[in-house]
Amino acid sequence: MGASTIVVDVERARLERAPLRPTVARADDPFARRRLVAFLALGALCVASFALFYARGDDVERIPRELTLVEGTKNELTLVERARRASGGAVSTPRTIPTTLSPWWSLRFFVTHKNMPVYESANADAHEVIVIGHAASWALGKTWYASLRGKNVGVKITGLGTSYSGFADKLIGLRAALSATKGDHLFVFSDTTDVLFLCRAREIVDRLNAIRGFTFLSSAQPKNWPVVPGSDYFETMTEANAFKDAQAQKVHDVGVAGGFENARRENERKWANSGMFAARREALERYLEYIENDLVKFGKKACKPFGMSDADFVNGAYEHTTNRDPFDDQLCMNSYLQSRFAAGDEGVFLDEDGAIFLSTGDYASADHFLFPEFSGTTPAVAQDASLVYRRTGARPCAVHFNGVASHAVLHDVLAIFPALAPEFSR
Repeated sequence: MGASTIVVDVERARLERAPLRPTVARADDPFARRRLVAFLALGALCVASFALFYARGDDVERIPRELTLVEGTKNELTLVERARRASGGAVSTPRTIPTTLSPWWSLRFFVTHKNMPVYESANADAHEVIVIGHAASWALGKTWYASLRGKNVGVKITGLGTSYSGFADKLIGLRAALSATKGDHLFVFSDTTDVLFLCRAREIVDRLNAIRGFTFLSSAQPKNWPVVPGSDYFETMTEANAFKDAQAQKVHDVGVAGGFENARRENERKWANSGMFAARREALERYLEYIENDLVKFGKKACKPFGMSDADFVNGAYEHTTNRDPFDDQLCMNSYLQSRFAAGDEGVFLDEDGAIFLSTGDYASADHFLFPEFSGTTPAVAQDASLVYRRTGARPCAVHFNGVASHAVLHDVLAIFPALAPEFSR
């Protein structure tokens, strides 16, 4: 008798209505051999599927081929780290994340991620203007990216394939993108889900260069958010605010549309909106270092409101109550700008009138915009600075439709003028 193998004869047990029992089958039995081969094949398939699942990382939606992952920014977790994440544990330590991101380690993003992915357009670093944005999925960034196509800018989009952890994700992405960029450039950062770009690179550069001494420009909004206790905390800094308004007049003068030269300043956007700003590299580094110093000192509670003592801050003089995440990028921006205005920094500006970067807030309406450079209602090609904000006569190079009500305005604008974000806007 030849060699034999112990198998469980399921079919015979079912027919005889008997308990499953081991039976002896000859190794040269073709049915036993087939069952063994099928079993091994199924096992190999499971192993391959398991390996493929863990090799591919988090799902990344349909990213166009012209965007490629920057070397060294892949968020690749080991099997142990993935198991730790699945059980609710942290996957990273200060030693396992890139050194440039280590000041941000205390933030929630690094509980479930080990790196911040950076995707870039072809030859991004060869462009004078580099636009950076953050989106956890392609669906959230595709309209923004569509509005940048053909504008002769380098594009870097961070976070694709990650999960949202809080406002800090955007700035972690900005730091990662900046670290992955060689040379000095004019950097523009913006949110992605609700921003449209209208100007080509040359127009953006010319306008910012027209602002004497420019190194840093932030968009603005009417509401001071988040609220610092007392609600008028920053409002009482009269000297800093007077300097800020004087700086804003210089920005207004370079972004007025033809026929609107005598338009009065709206003068109601007094506070930074962190969803859109531009800076030279040195100034951008200074801003990020301002935040990183607070992160090292106070952890994820950063940023400390400008002018508040460390002791008062640590003892709870300001507690973040407006968002679930104690870190707020907009508080960081307002604190940083107030510190620069108080110091009389003539290179730092707030775009109070939306002359270059317009953040609408929840005060926007489609009636607030004119499209004088379009003929008809469905132009084939969008022109530079083709949108005018009636209330100030400004021709913004980018519009941030921030606020729930303004999101609808963005869709209204795209429905009438689809050429503003062709191809990916649907």
